[in-house]
Amino acid sequence: MSATLHLVGPGHVGRSFLRQLASLPVRVVAVSDASATAYARDGLPLDALCAHKAAGRSLADWPGAERIPTDVALRVVAADVVADATPTREAEADAAVARALLALRLGGRVVLSAKNALAAAATSLLLGPFADRVGVDGVLGGAGAAIVADLADLRARCRGVAIVGNVTTTVLALAFERGLSVAAGIADAQARGLLEPDPTLDLDGSDAATKLRAVWGAVFGAPAGPVPVAAAVAREDVRGLDVAALRARADRGATTRLVGRGDRVGNLCVRFEELPAGSPLAVPPDRVAYGFELPDGLRVHVGFGVGYDQTAAAMVRDVARLLAVAQS
Repeated sequence: MSATLHLVGPGHVGRSFLRQLASLPVRVVAVSDASATAYARDGLPLDALCAHKAAGRSLADWPGAERIPTDVALRVVAADVVADATPTREAEADAAVARALLALRLGGRVVLSAKNALAAAATSLLLGPFADRVGVDGVLGGAGAAIVADLADLRARCRGVAIVGNVTTTVLALAFERGLSVAAGIADAQARGLLEPDPTLDLDGSDAATKLRAVWGAVFGAPAGPVPVAAAVAREDVRGLDVAALRARADRGATTRLVGRGDRVGNLCVRFEELPAGSPLAVPPDRVAYGFELPDGLRVHVGFGVGYDQTAAAMVRDVARLLAVAQS
């Protein structure tokens, strides 16, 4: 019998995720947005539902949808898998964590693409009793599964983390190196759909800081212990960059990336750094890099899950992996 799945957040990523699920033995029985939950035990008509949401309509307008709180819907549906593709908003982190933990306590498996839950509760989600029932590949740009598989060794030996987790700032840095102004580079990134729905999250370093908190918590946090809050992460805003300095670096064969760093005691910062062109952190603009400083050198996991469709594909891989584990 196919597993049941409940999607929370049918936005761009969520709808792509639904379209890509066809290859798996999964029956989507519920979809929730902020207004309501659509439910059908035999499975929802996904094409019609995706078209409904793509047209800008809420699920409150879907025939038979229930206007109930999402946590109530999670209890009623009690799906085998809950996929959370809601937008990453710091103010909603507690609610995202509560959704994930509720689904896990109900016996389900959880797949995330929203970053706020992992940033706020990486230790509870990845180190506690639910660790083998959580998928975070979509959170970390397609590198999450590899990092989790490596986590025991990283927790034992890692001295510091260094990540390049935000693609948009990489695109902007390379644009500045080519001669674009800050304003022109941001306008180009916006026109290409590369900025978060709230562009400030990319521009002021918040998105990179969220991913840094998630990785730091997984590698250095105590089980069920606190992760540094967002305000504790020093950040550099791309709009304050000296583009002439970036061009000068490029002229001498170097490059610039927004690098998030953290050590064992929790000193976290996100700043633009000059990197050698051959550095493993100097990834191209379609990739992210998560580096871990070990006694024998820097170990880097590279992710390719950038953009709506790739993020959704990473979530689908997580679903497949979690179901395979459940059946083994």
